[in-house]
Amino acid sequence: MIRIVCFISLVVAVASAATGDQYWIAYEGNDFPENEGSERYATDPPAQRWLEDGSLFIDSRGEGHIVDNYTVYFEDGGVDPGPGETFVMRWRLNVHEATLWDDPGVYVNSDDLYSVAFLFGEDYLFSVYEPDVYIQLEPGVFHGFELRSGDMRSYRLYVDGGLAVEGVFFEGLFSPRVGWGDITGAGSLAQWDYFRFGVIPEPSACVIALAGLSCLCKSKRG
Repeated sequence: MIRIVCFISLVVAVASAATGDQYWIAYEGNDFPENEGSERYATDPPAQRWLEDGSLFIDSRGEGHIVDNYTVYFEDGGVDPGPGETFVMRWRLNVHEATLWDDPGVYVNSDDLYSVAFLFGEDYLFSVYEPDVYIQLEPGVFHGFELRSGDMRSYRLYVDGGLAVEGVFFEGLFSPRVGWGDITGAGSLAQWDYFRFGVIPEPSACVIALAGLSCLCKSKRG
């Protein structure tokens, strides 16, 4: 009985440790991002934008080097996951046209100023800080992306549900933040279905603990 009580205490401790500083921020294409907590940076003139069918369209194919993107800043830190947690960033994007190379992009800068950034063309993505990371994509359709990291030094990038990249963060200069949108000023028409990110619990520790508790209970009954 004492062993069971101790094991239950362990499960509770693991669960508590995994729920320390979790957060989840989701943009779903129902309003402009600056109306939902993001800070907008746009050149003059800005991109043409509109909302349609739950997506945000950003059209920067006009005159000049137009930039129009959205950032959530963490002035006192708080981007990074804690023990037993994972940072997750998900987005769904269709680059209808890119007039000069790549233009739309996403990025995350950790509490310790380590960075990952991806830029997109009509049929590819590449990692800004990793020259060997380049992925061909089917043009003219939506693609779903998910980045996962437990330590903000290495990451896994999934494309349309499959593991595509096991990469590393770059030691950068920018303060903690997460952002997305029209980044480079090259010119593009991009459709953003959603952009979501946050810190979530890693279920494995609790699952293992609960499995151990189940085995212990079975052994006691035996």
